[in-house]
Amino acid sequence: MTTIKTLAEILADMDNSVSAKPCQSSQAPLDTPAQKSHHPSTRPKQSHKTNPSINGINTLTMADTTPLDASTANVLKHVASEPIYQNDKDVNRLRWLAFYYLSRRELSQKQLRQKLLDKHCNPQMVEELLVEFDQKNYQSDERCALMIIRESVRRGRGKHHIAQSFKNAGINLPYSIDELIGMADIPSLSDGTILADDDAPKDGINWLKLAVEARCKKYGNHLPDDQKQKARQLRFLQYRGFEMSVCFAALNYTLDDMDELDFI
Repeated sequence: MTTIKTLAEILADMDNSVSAKPCQSSQAPLDTPAQKSHHPSTRPKQSHKTNPSINGINTLTMADTTPLDASTANVLKHVASEPIYQNDKDVNRLRWLAFYYLSRRELSQKQLRQKLLDKHCNPQMVEELLVEFDQKNYQSDERCALMIIRESVRRGRGKHHIAQSFKNAGINLPYSIDELIGMADIPSLSDGTILADDDAPKDGINWLKLAVEARCKKYGNHLPDDQKQKARQLRFLQYRGFEMSVCFAALNYTLDDMDELDFI
């Protein structure tokens, strides 16, 4: 006759059978550390859980491996993600570079922007810094324009050269070149140019005197002897950026004629 056991009796019999089995672990030799290293089962398992992403945003896993709940993830997916770049290191490096370049010479906004971008600075940070520097007058296109005029005059360059330098520097001011030249206070120069004399014109630049000085420094204090010399010196003055009428007139004077040029 078959005896029907209850569930409790079946479980009790199973427990008794397990406890009655002899322990096999005491009979098996222990693995040495070297042997353990070759057993895949003894290697510590590393769990790398890849969090699912919602609309490009990875759900965060807390220390207790609890992911963000669905309501929080649903809110985050509607938040526009922005790059995080403004840490102290980036800001300090950008500002240091900007002040370093401006301490060496006046730069236009275009020139400063290009120098910072060449150093792989963040473009958005550069634009924000340029706005700040313009508002605080750390950087000024007007000061850069006046510096270009002064340097051009010192080096014996003409008005066309100044205009081209403005274009290269990206300077676009609400003043004409003549107005900026008047603002540059050229008569105050004291670096040995002919225009630094006490009798220099106070209302602008005598471009003819400047062209004659540039020609004589290059070819000597005498008039060109033949047409070949005239053509060579004419091209030189054109390259220096002087207007054509000034270039032709400069071929007829030397440094000894400077007193006459004050009245031209």
